[in-house]
Amino acid sequence: MKGGGLVEALKMRALPEGSNDYLALLEFLKLYRDAVQLVVNKLWSLNEIPSIKTLHKMSYSELKRYGFRAHHVKQVYTYAKTIVRASKRNGGKKPVLRRLTARVDRYDYRLDLENRTLILRIHDGRVVILKLLTSIERIEKFRGWSNYEIAIKVIENEVYVAVYFRRIVKSRKTKTITTIDVNFDNVTLAVFTSSGKLLKLKRYKTPLRKILTHRIWIERIQKRYSKSWGFVKGVREVIEKHGDRMKSIALDYAHKIGDRVAEIANEHNSTIVLENLNKLRDRANSNSLFNKKLSLWFYRKIQFTINYEALERRLEVSYINPMKTSSTCPRCESRLKDNGDRVLKCSKCDFTGDRDVVACINLFYRYSRCGVPRVALNAPKGDANLRPMQGKRDEAMKSTYIRS
Repeated sequence: MKGGGLVEALKMRALPEGSNDYLALLEFLKLYRDAVQLVVNKLWSLNEIPSIKTLHKMSYSELKRYGFRAHHVKQVYTYAKTIVRASKRNGGKKPVLRRLTARVDRYDYRLDLENRTLILRIHDGRVVILKLLTSIERIEKFRGWSNYEIAIKVIENEVYVAVYFRRIVKSRKTKTITTIDVNFDNVTLAVFTSSGKLLKLKRYKTPLRKILTHRIWIERIQKRYSKSWGFVKGVREVIEKHGDRMKSIALDYAHKIGDRVAEIANEHNSTIVLENLNKLRDRANSNSLFNKKLSLWFYRKIQFTINYEALERRLEVSYINPMKTSSTCPRCESRLKDNGDRVLKCSKCDFTGDRDVVACINLFYRYSRCGVPRVALNAPKGDANLRPMQGKRDEAMKSTYIRS
């Protein structure tokens, strides 16, 4: 049976048992930061990021003086690679690390949830004991889960710990297919039977325009105070306020739409089909408005929450190549032409449909077909010439808002 893994973090404050524990932890985090910076500097000058094995050969002679355990060093490599990849992908400068934070492998700590105690093995064979400040109720959720990694940091003399837990979920057998098309302005959902009959069609508005408004305000403030906005406390606080608002709008919507989509799929006992958008950022072009929307579009958060909520309900999630799903005729596979108001028309077979609904239909066919174009997997022989728009097509023309 197919399945997936649920990952969740238990985040909490922690208190070192004594002053010596705190000082030792602080020393470890500073050494860890320096070690990661050393590896980042090496990686930044390379055209390609090497494997952990190659990186180990390049760096271990310098890292061994820090007195780290073997798994500490491995985590340093992994963390440095993640930082460099993210910075280069976003066109940033070479990262300079300032925060005191570290990732620690499960072989380098012992967690006692009953007594809410964390024993951390650090450099030079030393040990730090931390008391975890959290409630029994929060801990209860993770009984039966396996912990595999922790992140530990110090901010303004306070120690914070995040323990990452994993639980394997076995997907149940499903009867229908739910396809999801995520766009700038909406999320469109369609539920199909295995033979291609449309059971449900929904479209939900996204708050991208609200987020874009906050971004425009930030740019106006930065333009007005072009030389001083980063140094004037009041101006900087206003910019941070708009930035926090953008993040909260995106996070709130992603959680609500993820829960709503997964609940609909659960009602219909569906496999969820999402678009594989890993290379979407490569589509940036000379259109500044499109690039700005693309930079603010939180499709990863939306897809992540849909995937997570689906796994919670033991529903299988699949990712499909989205290339040309919004421009290919689902009836004859010809190229569709824009007919105005997001409506597409096929000049060959006269098929007409909404752009987002067409994408959902094509995602269904790509997921379910078995080598014969336009024939759904396990479809009866009499359905070989399926019409893809069975059901109430006009329902998806209406937009639904996700409300609190």
